[in-house]
Amino acid sequence: MLRIFLTFLLFFSLSSISNARTITWLAHDFAPYYILNGQYQYQGRDESIIALLEKQLPTITFKRMIIPSGKVIQELSNNSHNVCALSLYKNDDRKEHIYFTDESSTTGLSPSIALHKRLADALNIEDSSEVSLLDLLQDRKLTLGVSMSRSYGQEIDSLINSTPNINLVIRPTRDSLASLTYMLNLKRIDILLGYPSEHYYLAKSMHFEENLTQRPLTESPALSYGFIGCTKNEQGAENIATLNKQLKVIKKTQAYNDLLMRWLPEHLRPLLKSRINSTK
Repeated sequence: MLRIFLTFLLFFSLSSISNARTITWLAHDFAPYYILNGQYQYQGRDESIIALLEKQLPTITFKRMIIPSGKVIQELSNNSHNVCALSLYKNDDRKEHIYFTDESSTTGLSPSIALHKRLADALNIEDSSEVSLLDLLQDRKLTLGVSMSRSYGQEIDSLINSTPNINLVIRPTRDSLASLTYMLNLKRIDILLGYPSEHYYLAKSMHFEENLTQRPLTESPALSYGFIGCTKNEQGAENIATLNKQLKVIKKTQAYNDLLMRWLPEHLRPLLKSRINSTK
């Protein structure tokens, strides 16, 4: 009888191990969404939201795989793998190769500009007031810094690429936004294009936050949404169903909403909150 019990126990244990479920998350060195080292290590917005999901799913093992940011979509599109990633832009082309949640995983303000506080005062642009990028470039003749090969949305991309006689400084390096932030602080450029959280994180990390500020753009959508994407196979479909359900739970919590605000400058937090509330 003891032998039968031990045999059953061993079989049950092996069965449990073989049925144990793992979700492998793709992470990359892209602050303030993933912060892999330094003073604010592990305080990134996206990695912290993954941690909230992990608490909701104690029976599932979460693993992290760090890869270059340019490889995320390629890795997700390989259906022989089983991986997921947070806060992805969802479009028809990607949906052919990747499963996405219906529920958004992140909501943030769309591309904005960073500039010196003195310039903002001189232009009479109040803290959360929207400003036209076209007006700043064409009428005010300001010099804009942009990262090469990065999309900021159809309207802004078209504006940058098709407006004649505007002053652009383009940086192709891996740390182009950091390099451009340094130039902005030195007033070698007038305005810098990016996302508010990125601007704020870099200014804070480089101790320029007392000098620089950010403003939303009229040419940007009110909000920018990110979704969870998983490999398009049987395991990926199961992961997406589970994660979509849990997103609905964590998005009702204060902890989740605090994370959306974590790397946003103080003066833009009410704007994000009001825009999110207007969509509910």
